[in-house]
Amino acid sequence: MSSLLSGPILIVEDDVDIREALQGFLELQGYEVVLARHGREAVDQLQRHPRPSLILLDMAMPVMDGHRVLTFRKGNDGFPEIPVVIVSAGMAAMNPRDRALYAANYNVAAFLKKPADPQKLLEIIERYALRPAGASAGAPA
Repeated sequence: MSSLLSGPILIVEDDVDIREALQGFLELQGYEVVLARHGREAVDQLQRHPRPSLILLDMAMPVMDGHRVLTFRKGNDGFPEIPVVIVSAGMAAMNPRDRALYAANYNVAAFLKKPADPQKLLEIIERYALRPAGASAGAPA
């Protein structure tokens, strides 16, 4: 699977148990993963190459929260096209209208409520992760 993606999946999560569980699960599925413990590390990862194919973003974190990561991403060329999936109990609990407005304003691909359903997570990755030109979700690995 990871051979179809243009870069790794960036997991931005301050809870070590959740971060490691997501990492282990995605690596078992064949995905390359990079980690960030907070938003400042996420911004650092965004500026490295290869850029992530998708960002799994917690919102409530120390140092720099998820909203500030989205604001950084929105204001910098080349970053807005990287799909973001917010993985957060609070944001997923927003009413649908507010969630849609937030998603449109910050170009958020999807919301997942913690704990994330593994099958739903894989479906979202297949739907939204950036792929090299010419690659498709159905192409063999």
